[in-house]
Amino acid sequence: MADQPISRSGTLHLEMLRQPEAFAAMFAARYAQQAEFRLHYRATPTEWVPDAAPASAQPRCWLGLVIPKKFCKPAVRRNLIKRVMRQALRELRLPSEAQMQAPVLMLRLTRKLPAEFRSARSPALLAYVQQAVNALLKSWIERTVVVTGRSAA
Repeated sequence: MADQPISRSGTLHLEMLRQPEAFAAMFAARYAQQAEFRLHYRATPTEWVPDAAPASAQPRCWLGLVIPKKFCKPAVRRNLIKRVMRQALRELRLPSEAQMQAPVLMLRLTRKLPAEFRSARSPALLAYVQQAVNALLKSWIERTVVVTGRSAA
């Protein structure tokens, strides 16, 4: 699929990964690591893109979330991590000149969160997760998004 410009607002349309084959493929994809989190990323395979998709449509971003109970027992914490990632992608603004293929992203928790966060609803935990997720998204953007039309000044 050819690179598409991001819509004027710079937002991505979020779709959730659901197929086991898609998750299996993402484990082999490139990744960025930040503390306990790993963000796997790749471009959308051509078979996932509908032929009738209009060129002006918002680009899709496929997202998978892997937060094992082994590393994060309380459901409240797992849901917090998922909520922060979805919100960060919704609020993500890319430059208007950005060119990219529709991405497939998978956020994965790779080890236990620090023991200093006793409460699952702690503001400190929320800030910690937001900082890690934002750093991962920034790293992903620096590695994959191509900005065109800039003059060398």
